[in-house]
Amino acid sequence: MEIPSKLSAGWAIVFWKRDPLSRSHRGDLTLDAPFPILILSALAFYFALRFLRLRKGVRELAIALTAGADELNLTLTPSTAQGELALLCKAVGNTVSEAALVRDSERRQREFQEALLNEIKDAIFILDRNREIRFVNRAAQLLFPSDQPYRARAFLDVCRDHRVYDTLSLAEEIGAKASDNLSLRVHSDTKKGFREIALLVEAEPLTFGGSAENTGSWLLMKDISRQLETEQIRRDFVANASHELRTPLSIINGYLETMDDTEVDLSQALYRRAIRTMRKHGERIARIVEDMLTISKLESAADLLKCERFDLRDSLDDMISQLMPIIEQKHARVIVKADPNESWMLIGDRFYWDQIFFNLIENALKENPEPGLKINVTFRIESGRYFVTIADDGIGIPAADLPLIFKRFYRVQKHHAQSQVKGTGLGLSIVKRAVEAHHGKIEVESQPGVKTAFTISVSLPPATKASDLPLGRESKDEQG
Repeated sequence: MEIPSKLSAGWAIVFWKRDPLSRSHRGDLTLDAPFPILILSALAFYFALRFLRLRKGVRELAIALTAGADELNLTLTPSTAQGELALLCKAVGNTVSEAALVRDSERRQREFQEALLNEIKDAIFILDRNREIRFVNRAAQLLFPSDQPYRARAFLDVCRDHRVYDTLSLAEEIGAKASDNLSLRVHSDTKKGFREIALLVEAEPLTFGGSAENTGSWLLMKDISRQLETEQIRRDFVANASHELRTPLSIINGYLETMDDTEVDLSQALYRRAIRTMRKHGERIARIVEDMLTISKLESAADLLKCERFDLRDSLDDMISQLMPIIEQKHARVIVKADPNESWMLIGDRFYWDQIFFNLIENALKENPEPGLKINVTFRIESGRYFVTIADDGIGIPAADLPLIFKRFYRVQKHHAQSQVKGTGLGLSIVKRAVEAHHGKIEVESQPGVKTAFTISVSLPPATKASDLPLGRESKDEQG
């Protein structure tokens, strides 16, 4: 038989073996028949082994990827990490490592941005195009507490005020920032129930990732209750101060116009009385200005007090001495009760404590015009604090006025005659701010017709030195 030149030798043997004309070799057919089968079996075994190795390598690679392996531990066993599979493993490992780095970088950036937003005291919402919450900061969670997760919830489920929703709709409609001021009832932090706050609500459309289809909006809610309250206090203060200054100035100007005549005899009793009245109102104007400056210093520089070690009893005794003419004029008595064996030393600004004692005692004397007033000043130590109570047995303060007496220019003096020169209305306001500047508290209680008591509490100073302890104090139980 003639064999084609392009056929391999193996196929030539097969054809040759199957050629019936080759009778001379018919006996060899039985002997050589397993040879091609062995070759085919070897080839099948080789390819099967390659397939199993590839399958095992792919399975190991899949397991490593599922386990979140990085480039360093994304390795195969030596039996599978060969050839193209090793190259594939390395390429996949590099890709996974790069993806992990990008993911970690984005996660760190997101955590950093969320940390910054959580530090903002204003409530912030970030919503998607369906107005579902994508992010909410800590301030917003405190403003709208909920037991359910915030993300992927409809904004209206968290904030049910339609005015906020209308502001958000307006911002989306005009494609720009929209804002509104409104009052909102929210959960109270200190007590059960709700409280009403004033909010500045701002909203603006937002695009995520630069895609026009991935849009949403952000919403900011700023609590402006304190700001509005401060603004109202400022307006009230200006109005009250203007009124308090205008009244005595009008009286003074009226008298001056009357006396501005060459024929007026200023030695007459009428004009002498007018001069005394003008002097009193001039002193009142000076006192108002001085008190306003004192309040301004306390509010703007409470941490700049000139602190020194001094005796509270000495401060009280000095103020009683200054007020002694009024005490004697009103036939009043000031009784001081304090343990003479205790050291009533305090670290603070002596000037402002003089103001505290002076204003409280003077206020008791002025608010009770009837003679025979008794004022008790009691010192005691309890729970590591000084407690100083200044109480009088005068007409008292109505319960409706008690919450207001520390406000500027507020007076409780319905019993006073209209002709009497009024006080500044700033004394108790100075007292309260001076006590608070020393990290203390002041409380008042009153029973009309029975008593009025102001109690000041302030922390004791550090352990008193032995040299500061009094060797003995003369009894000053009663003065006046």
